[in-house]
Amino acid sequence: MLNKIFHNQIISRRTFLIGVGKLGLLSILASRMFYMQCIKKSEYTTLSDKNRISLVLVPPNRGQIYDTSGQLLATNKLCFRLLLDKNSQLSYPQELILINQILGLTQEQQVYIEKKVKRADRRMPVMILDQLSWEQIAIIEEYKHKLSAIFIDMGQVRFYPMHNATAHILGYIGQVNEQESRELPVSSRDFIIGKSGVEKYYEEELRGSFGYKQMEVNAFGKYIRELTQVNSIPGQNITLNIDAELHTKIEPYLNQYGCSAIVMNCRNGNLPILAISPSFEPNNFTKLSQEYWHSLINDPYKPLINKAVQNAYPPGSVFKIITILAALEAGITPDKVVYCNGTPALKSGFRCASRLGHGSLNMIGALKCSCNSYMYEIAKLIGANRIINMAKKFGFGTSTDIDLPGEVLGFVPSKKWKKSKLRLDWTLGDTLNLSIGQGFLLATPIQLVRFCAAIANNGKLYTPRIAKNTPNYTQIDINQEHLELIKEAMYQTVNSLGGTAYYSRILEEKFQFAGKTGTAQVQSKANANDDLSRQSISWERRNHAVFIGFAPYNDPQYAISVFVDHGGSGGRAAAPLASKIIQEILQKHG
Repeated sequence: MLNKIFHNQIISRRTFLIGVGKLGLLSILASRMFYMQCIKKSEYTTLSDKNRISLVLVPPNRGQIYDTSGQLLATNKLCFRLLLDKNSQLSYPQELILINQILGLTQEQQVYIEKKVKRADRRMPVMILDQLSWEQIAIIEEYKHKLSAIFIDMGQVRFYPMHNATAHILGYIGQVNEQESRELPVSSRDFIIGKSGVEKYYEEELRGSFGYKQMEVNAFGKYIRELTQVNSIPGQNITLNIDAELHTKIEPYLNQYGCSAIVMNCRNGNLPILAISPSFEPNNFTKLSQEYWHSLINDPYKPLINKAVQNAYPPGSVFKIITILAALEAGITPDKVVYCNGTPALKSGFRCASRLGHGSLNMIGALKCSCNSYMYEIAKLIGANRIINMAKKFGFGTSTDIDLPGEVLGFVPSKKWKKSKLRLDWTLGDTLNLSIGQGFLLATPIQLVRFCAAIANNGKLYTPRIAKNTPNYTQIDINQEHLELIKEAMYQTVNSLGGTAYYSRILEEKFQFAGKTGTAQVQSKANANDDLSRQSISWERRNHAVFIGFAPYNDPQYAISVFVDHGGSGGRAAAPLASKIIQEILQKHG
């Protein structure tokens, strides 16, 4: 009897302990469930949705670009694309082989497609061919029964109606690279962005805002249905100050071996013309072949370079205006006379371009005839620092803040720079070189046209603008009488017999313009009598040809800069081109 009671007590105790244990475990389980379902509800809901819901970005329509009169310069055209869904069929490699065969793709195209497919995310279809022709579409449709992972879709492609004429202004677009994709709200390497020109500078405005779709996916990542969609916002349209009609007219005038022609409105800084040669076909970049790309980058005349803002050159004799202004500000009077007989200024050389000399000249005569000897004498009197400071006043060696990417700054040397960088002292020869725009000095064509506009508009240094914007300028602190003297000298350079641009003058009074020629050496002369402007020497050794000017003379509206790479003489190569362009723009807008 006692044994039975004792046995029952043990069972009851065990039952109790097991019950307590079960209750404890249930409590822990209940607590955990409460924690997960109530306290951590939002976090686990998110994790669940991530497994079940996929976000698909919807790219916006890119904004269009217009010229100043409303002519379309860049737009979007519908096109057909070939896409591959890697989730649709595991046999897609065989389908790719079939596509290669039926479309007759080149080895280059096949390698490109293989690389794209290999790195493509399974969650989104990958574009393997863009801008399909009607013939290609017909062939694909014929084999449609054998293609379950590959399908045709509609997309958009950028189109430039003006082709080469505005290529350096507008730039081109291309697929994002790895670095760019990290900076954008998109992981797809098929997304297109601006790579140069206005397309790149105004990328954010033109791109617009992405939309997205919430897609339900299965365990294999394949789309089942669309849950929600937020529409993308199209990019902004942009209107430029560029006159496309004028660009088309002057394109045949440009030297095809390297040339830039820029026209700036003297009253607001707008740029109706920024023409570069040689150019390229921007429409080819929407379906770029390696062959075309290599032809551009291996071209010795560098068609991809925007020579107006991305190349810096010795400005040559147009810089003599700075030397004269520095002399006037230093107190030297305009009637200062120097006798030029063509002999060297130093034992080491520094002759005038005129072998027989120019005779006695004052300041206006020195600029009109572009006399080196006059500048040498002036430079000896005032020193390098005054010339350097005047150059910086007019924006040399600094950014113009033009709304195009890749602008180079040019360069204004100094005694401190030469000592620290070259470990050499500044010499009198350096000062003489500087006075005529040679030596270490470098400037961009956009800096030159802004400088010329500032002369014409009494010292307003405008920010050059490709796209429409509020005018912005800095007023240069300079004596207005000195600027009037420079204008008179530039007028005589073009319109007075003996001036270096006399044979490019415009006889019609309302179109008369003023200017200054320049001839910039690219290498040292073999001897004192060597002429590096002659057409018989090799192109790469020949001098650069430069001209800056403004028109009309009595009421300046436009400034112009023309730079002909290795064109020889500024008076022979650059000034006639400037004269043609000035007449074109004044006939239309004057």
